[in-house]
Amino acid sequence: MAKVRLRKDLSRHVRAGHPWIFADALAARPAVPTGGVVDVVGTEGRFLARGLYDASSPIAVRVFTLDAREGLDGALVRRRLAEALVARRGVIDPTETDTFRWCNGEGDLLPGVVVDVYAHVAVVRLDGEAARAVLPFVVQAVVELGRPLGVTEVIERSRGAKSARLHGAAELPVVAVREHGVHFSVDVLHGQKTGSFLDQRENRRAIRPYARGENVANLFCYTGGFSVQAALGGARRVWSVDSAAGALVSARDNFARNGLDPGRHAFDCEDVFAWLDRMRTEGTRFGLAVVDPPSFAPSERSVARALAAYRDLFAASLQVIDPGGVLCASSCSSHVDAEAFLGTLRDAAGKARRPLRVLEVRGQPGDHPTPPAFPEGRYLKFVVCRA
Repeated sequence: MAKVRLRKDLSRHVRAGHPWIFADALAARPAVPTGGVVDVVGTEGRFLARGLYDASSPIAVRVFTLDAREGLDGALVRRRLAEALVARRGVIDPTETDTFRWCNGEGDLLPGVVVDVYAHVAVVRLDGEAARAVLPFVVQAVVELGRPLGVTEVIERSRGAKSARLHGAAELPVVAVREHGVHFSVDVLHGQKTGSFLDQRENRRAIRPYARGENVANLFCYTGGFSVQAALGGARRVWSVDSAAGALVSARDNFARNGLDPGRHAFDCEDVFAWLDRMRTEGTRFGLAVVDPPSFAPSERSVARALAAYRDLFAASLQVIDPGGVLCASSCSSHVDAEAFLGTLRDAAGKARRPLRVLEVRGQPGDHPTPPAFPEGRYLKFVVCRA
């Protein structure tokens, strides 16, 4: 077994359960190819962990086990995926929901491996090339363990590459799924992430009480998940806004799938800032605005610029919210922590001269678990405020 030695004492850090070891923490880069299994030893030479090595990533080792007796093999992968399914009990009601995250990478002790279920389709996404070493084990386990769930197809979604079919032979156009009994269509081959944003599932349902009887704006709406929930919650009218025309076509379809007349609502293909400026000028106001933009901070270097963008976006949103109305502000960037994100709302309130009351601070749901020692995994912020 190849070994990598730490140049400083990180034993407490590793044993606490943080799954990443960065390259600058190693005494030297080993002559091990990406995806090779390595043992991490401390400064004194004692075993600390076993993981997969990545020769080109700043994250040099992703830790899979702290047990020297445990092999990093197909048996471990199958065991972890079986344990992940058990961990979803009580989190997912299969009579109402057939789409969920089966494996959340580091949170399910399979670093770099994500498995999302969309009815009969399982979508695998790998974070980092090292995780590709265990992909055959993942596929085999998903096929076997997923059979009782009705999973018959397994595909891989990769950044910047075509989707790859790993198991199954059926055509995969749009997959029909249920989320708390609400019907959605998901393009598992071309949609964002693995096809949808499963991490917002509970937050989508949570907005219903705030939407009742209100005009609702859903900004960066994608395929209209928040919009449908708002309409089902009794919204007077919902405006779904996105710059992608194709996403709005899917949003209309999702309205129709749930017996909602798309003609009673608005679907605006427009830049969100331009749309907010137009609404402000026209005097259109909303009792609820959901603002869920794409990540403004893809790296640590972009954080300052991202915080300013969040502030300006939320300030512009507050200018079209009724007195006593609700702003739901979200960020999916792990580089922006909860306190910094709340700071953007404080600054937006000051800029718009609209004081805010924070009603709820929410995050990702129970099928997106994280280890206590891994704050990087708690990336999603969803703050409900009353203006």
